[in-house]
Parts: sequence; C-alpha cells; structure tokens
Amino acid sequence: MPDTTSNQSVAETRVIEANVAFYLQFANKYDSYETFLFNPAQQKSLENDLDRIGSYFVSLERPPSCLDCGGGTGNLTLKMCKRGWAVTVVDVSEKMIGLLQEKAKAHGYSPMIIHSPIERYLKKTRQTYDLITFSSVLHHLYSYLFVVEQSVQRLRPGGVFYSNYDPLARRSPFWARVFESLDTTIAKVLFDRKDVLPGIGRRLRKLFSPSDTEFGRTLLTAGDLAELHVASGVDDRQILQILQTSGFSIVEHERFPTGRTNFTRSLNNRFRLLESFKILARRSQDQAGSSPARAPSANASRIPMGNAP
Repeated sequence: MPDTTSNQSVAETRVIEANVAFYLQFANKYDSYETFLFNPAQQKSLENDLDRIGSYFVSLERPPSCLDCGGGTGNLTLKMCKRGWAVTVVDVSEKMIGLLQEKAKAHGYSPMIIHSPIERYLKKTRQTYDLITFSSVLHHLYSYLFVVEQSVQRLRPGGVFYSNYDPLARRSPFWARVFESLDTTIAKVLFDRKDVLPGIGRRLRKLFSPSDTEFGRTLLTAGDLAELHVASGVDDRQILQILQTSGFSIVEHERFPTGRTNFTRSLNNRFRLLESFKILARRSQDQAGSSPARAPSANASRIPMGNAP
C-alpha cells in the first residue's frame, strides 16, 4: 500500500517552497498590484469587520490575543495593532514579513512576527488566541481544510474565526478564465507594465508544456503552484461545516464579486464570474478547543529564521 501520508507531506512541502519562491519575486509589488485588497472600499470593509470583532472583546481585562495567519505585508496585522491588540503574525515569506516589520516600526507597533509556514506553526504551537484571521491565504495552502481545523483548536471560548478574500469555485470556468485574463492584463498594463509581454509569453508556453504528474496541471512558474486553489476555488461550505461542528455560530457569511480595477470590478458586479467569500464565526463561551496558554506580550517582536515552530 502506498504511503499517502508521505506523499501528502512531499506535496505540501512543494507548495510551501513555491510560496517562498513566488513571494521572493512578488513581495515588493504586492501592495500596489493587489488593488482589490487595497482599494478604499475594501479597506473600509476590513475596518468595519475589525470594529465588529472588537465589540466581542470589550469585557476582556487585557488586549485580545490575535493570530494573523499568512499575514504578509500586514494588511490586517497593522489594523489590529492600531487597536492595541496583542498580535502574532505568521508567514512563510521572509521578504513579506520584512516589509511588514518596516511598516510596523514606522507606526510604532511591535507585533510578534514568526517566520514559518502556518501549517507547521499550527501543528506545533500550544498557544491559544481570542481571534484567528486569514486574509487571501487559504488558497495558497496545500490542505486548507486541515489548517482551518487546526486553527479552530487554537481558539479560546468566545474566540472569533475570520476569513476573507479567498476565491470560490468558478460557476462558469471558461468565461471565468476569459474574465481573469482581461482583469490580469489590465492590471499588468496599469501597475506592472514590465511584466505584460513576459506574462503573455508564459501563458503561451503553458499551452505547450506538460502537466505536473503530482498536481495534474502545468506548473511553469512558482506562482502556478503557490496559487494552488485559485482555479478550483476554496470550498466555503466545508469551512462552515467545520466551524459549526466545532460549536461556532456563523455571524456572517458573504460571497462577493472581485476585480483588480474599477472597470473589471464593475463588469464583474454584473456577471459574477470571479467571486470571493467572507466568514466571521464565534465559538460559544462555554466550549474550548484546548486549554489556554499565556498570551504573548503586546510589545514582543521576533523573527526566527527558517521554519519556526
């Protein structure tokens, strides 16, 4: 009988390594290129969500302990730090968290920064949290459902699970690919012109390149594997099932159209060819995933090199 656990471990390692390589190349472009995440309407929506989440913690006699999974350059982390919350951010990309550290220092914030794949951190840590967040992260993970299950175990009674901006499965795959090509091309022309022609070349080479036997798709660049679940989508229904089975109440579940530019967002509002989702859920006050551990200091900051626990 084949060792499926070993095979999964090898595949997961390949995906982790692809994310490291991809963001080594892409980190400096991330904030300017991912315009959907950073447009004013989405930023306001994030602030509103965090205000709502913060209302659950008003009775705490300490800052809420928060884990930002795959926090990248700090889109969520900095907003939580601004509120005085005790934030731990874990990311696989040293380049991305280096940019986060620069931003945090400029604002006078000191989140605890851990350089590690979130899969491995959650497997090893015994720390528990009041809030665990994922922002455009789950589709990068080999087994995102397992990561969700692990994160649920690390939430305290009354704790909050928050996930946002991961892609859903495409209802019309052909037209979704057409729209995605349009969206990407316009974004490249506006925000990354040097990569327009190389990007077209990569798409053409994919047509004539063999599929990877392990993943069943053409893997021409690190990004093709790092963005593992973009085309197939993240199954929000299975995430909801995990949360509800674990004693969480679903506070909000929303599906919404995406797009990198005002034009493509407007177009997609009509056709909804590419969609993302948001889930906000809360564990009941009398149900725990595991025994609490001491929260990190709000002023702690460190970057272990390599794959930290």
